[in-house]
Amino acid sequence: MRSFSLRQHPRTQAVRRFQWLALAGMALLLLLILALEHPYLNTLDLAMSQALYSGPVRLSQILAALMSFSGSLVLAVGLAAYFWRSDRLAAIGLPLSVGACWALAAAIKYTVQRPRPEILHLAHASSPSFPSGHSMAAWTLSMGLAFIFAQRYPERQSLFYILALLFALVCGLSRVALGVHYFSDVLAGFAAATLIVAVFVMRYAKSRRDF
Repeated sequence: MRSFSLRQHPRTQAVRRFQWLALAGMALLLLLILALEHPYLNTLDLAMSQALYSGPVRLSQILAALMSFSGSLVLAVGLAAYFWRSDRLAAIGLPLSVGACWALAAAIKYTVQRPRPEILHLAHASSPSFPSGHSMAAWTLSMGLAFIFAQRYPERQSLFYILALLFALVCGLSRVALGVHYFSDVLAGFAAATLIVAVFVMRYAKSRRDF
């Protein structure tokens, strides 16, 4: 596999962008928590649920299994095996990040205690609704991978980040399609995951080069 070093391709600006994104994410998360009972947010959630509910169910169920607690950890471990020889930092950091995102999701869920949508759930769901853990896992894995590959192939970094964003977005919206989350749960999942990704990015970058 192609060798690489952050000394050859400095990404100080990328790390700073992730730091700013994490700050913005924490602000959005706090705003969503404060606005949970606000009519405007309820109207947005209702409109998104009506637009997305029940389709495409099969794809949404596949993504639900892939980004579930067990599915995302299995995927992270598989990626760890892939990176083990060429990039120990990625091999260790990705599973730890996924585990951290689920721990953070649980902490927020059982603090906020938001009930699930009162419609027929097209997938299993038992924990509180806010935030979406699947959305957090999708954002954590996809953005973490995008950052890793952007260091190896800087000329394609925009493509990696666009693909990561699209994957996370599809996974998040699929939770609304299955009727197990509100749209604001998905936004909160993305927002909370920015903190996990920022920590991973900073640790990864610091280990490769003293920024």
